[in-house]
Amino acid sequence: MPASPVRDEYVIAGDLTFHYVQWGEHGQPIICVHGITANAFYFQALADSLSRHCRVIAYDLRGRGDSDKPEEGYSVPVHAADLAEVIDALELDRPVVIGHSLGAIIGVYFAASYPQKLSKLVLLDGGGYLPWQTTAEQFAWLTASIGRLGTPVVSFQAYVERLKVAPFLGPYWNEYTDIYFTHDVFYQHDGSVISKGYVGAAREDLAYLDQWRPGELFGRIQVPTLLVRAGQELLAPNDQLLPEAEVQRMQRTIKDCEYVNFPALNHYTIGFGVDPEVSRVVENFVKEA
Repeated sequence: MPASPVRDEYVIAGDLTFHYVQWGEHGQPIICVHGITANAFYFQALADSLSRHCRVIAYDLRGRGDSDKPEEGYSVPVHAADLAEVIDALELDRPVVIGHSLGAIIGVYFAASYPQKLSKLVLLDGGGYLPWQTTAEQFAWLTASIGRLGTPVVSFQAYVERLKVAPFLGPYWNEYTDIYFTHDVFYQHDGSVISKGYVGAAREDLAYLDQWRPGELFGRIQVPTLLVRAGQELLAPNDQLLPEAEVQRMQRTIKDCEYVNFPALNHYTIGFGVDPEVSRVVENFVKEA
């Protein structure tokens, strides 16, 4: 049974209020950074494993979940500054930073720019050069994910049924996807639901990513890094977020980079507890001296 958070609270960091959850009360602090349309509960499966020995914290990025949603002011450098502020506000001493997707991109920028604020870095299927040149060329699965933002659906059941149609989600649906999508929506007065993610935030973040050039950042990462790739295609051939060639570049240029590939997992299922080996790999990396 999934572990319940020991904290489900808010913290003021900088000039915004952030919602965060924490699993576990003792041991190494870990802070988790989610993807572009996601929320803190994406990390529930990892937390079930890691919270036995660590304090696992995940927060909703600005513009997502139950955190503040300014109308504008979104980019990787802004999110990295938020992460530094959240770490300070929660009084975390050099936590391990785990980032998925956009969160991994934020993790790369953060490790390069705030090297004294973390002890290790885990990149879950992200952090490298993107396999498209402009937003207009991005993969269909990402376009569909962003398309759900701001669109009311008649009921939560209908919302879930739409999601289950996706071949990269439906066949793998489990208790972790239930938890995640339960926290993904607001209920409106007529019983309909709408995703908590602010579409303007996602679009502004994507506009920044058209200029994302992480090559100069890789060499500035000084902490041990674990790169975990999801190798399964989602909707079309070669539509993984991390092509194998990019993984090789990251391994060459990040000073201390351990790499694990999961060919049977995709960009979403890498975090949903479909294969418990993901949690084991991350736990072992966190525990290494």
